[in-house]
Amino acid sequence: MKKGFVIASALAATVAFAAPAQADTYTFAGSWYVGEGPLWSDNPTVYSALETAALLFGGNASDYAISTLGNDPNQINFMAHVDGWGDDQYLFSTVAQDYKLDTGAPGYNDPYGGPSYSAYVLDHSCYNRYTSPNQGCTDTAIGQNFAFRINGAVPEPGTWAMLVLGFGMMGASLRRRRAESSLRPA
Repeated sequence: MKKGFVIASALAATVAFAAPAQADTYTFAGSWYVGEGPLWSDNPTVYSALETAALLFGGNASDYAISTLGNDPNQINFMAHVDGWGDDQYLFSTVAQDYKLDTGAPGYNDPYGGPSYSAYVLDHSCYNRYTSPNQGCTDTAIGQNFAFRINGAVPEPGTWAMLVLGFGMMGASLRRRRAESSLRPA
């Protein structure tokens, strides 16, 4: 093989697999209050905020980023509010967006007294829902999570230029090889 073809191939492969990409972009999908989930005494499934976003807005947990700061995609903090069985500390502070804890028996209401933390459970907030479970949360001071759909990485314009250049060089090298081989006597 010709040296130019090898160099062009290496350049194209390097650009294709090692080129930096712009950061993911995000689109606001919606928000919820932790207390809008199912009643704790019904022993609901324990969800992280990412899993809750997928449950409420569709898709997979990996499709989302969560924030506690609002619906501005430029202020995503990748943190969440959760409620705990016998512990409401994370309604007022935050945890990582993928945090959940389900110890002992499956579900939120652990009869053995172990802690459980979920981003979607009616326990220490949204008290109006205890008497009217189909009603929205009116206790809007605590426990709101904001979900953003991840739009994916977008290659830098320079990456595309390098990739086109690399493949162009490969094509030119192949054309030159074919032309040279057709001129050789048989």
